[in-house]
Amino acid sequence: MNKKKRSPIICRCNNITLETIQQAFVDGCDTLDKLFDATTAGVGPCGGSCRKVTGPILEYYLKHKTFPPAPPKQPKK
Repeated sequence: MNKKKRSPIICRCNNITLETIQQAFVDGCDTLDKLFDATTAGVGPCGGSCRKVTGPILEYYLKHKTFPPAPPKQPKK
């Protein structure tokens, strides 16, 4: 049986996946504020701990027009 690999959760408060975040960047979110508005990542009750992950993804994408080869590691709470 072939199971589809699930995209890692980046924003745990709002259950936003890496795939959703990457698609938002592809769709034109070129700042973190635009990402937060488009996906609700980074605006949860924790105060935005996932911003430590989404920021570097955005920077890499804007510089290379592709995503980092390794999935980002979520900071421990």
